[in-house]
Amino acid sequence: MIGLGNVILRDEGLGVLATWVLEANYAFAPEVRFFDGGVLGLDLVSEFELHAQILVLDAIASLDPPGTIYRFPGEALWKREGPARTAHEVDLLDVLKVASLLGPVPDLVLLGMVPAEVGGPALGLSPAIEKPFARFLSRVLREMRSLGIRIRKRADTSLPEILEAKMRIWRP
Repeated sequence: MIGLGNVILRDEGLGVLATWVLEANYAFAPEVRFFDGGVLGLDLVSEFELHAQILVLDAIASLDPPGTIYRFPGEALWKREGPARTAHEVDLLDVLKVASLLGPVPDLVLLGMVPAEVGGPALGLSPAIEKPFARFLSRVLREMRSLGIRIRKRADTSLPEILEAKMRIWRP
């Protein structure tokens, strides 16, 4: 699973924040690997070469209301069905195109949500997106279970607690 976005730009980092919350609160089958893709852009191509199946979490640029959740299988990204643009300079389709030049691309699903605030510097989610974010996390867990991934709840750590712990690690 790859979380995308810049966590210091509010809701733009919701993909990375989602992976942090899931990793902190759930135990997954050993084959599940979490990757903080942040704003790596084309540097993600190497991850695409390593895996046969990837679930990507990201903010989706759309005129739909904040909190709207989208699911795009890889083939829909190729066809550009719907508002599949992510909120980044280099989006997922760009990475897929480059990866396809190097070999087969993984079976991919993009789960995304429309952000409310994209700007910063501000760490964490905007108040308008906090409730939809919980629905987004539930949707991610449902998607993972549909792929046959075993999941067990192990904690109930909030996003603010996770961010506080991360800040302690990042501070010199």
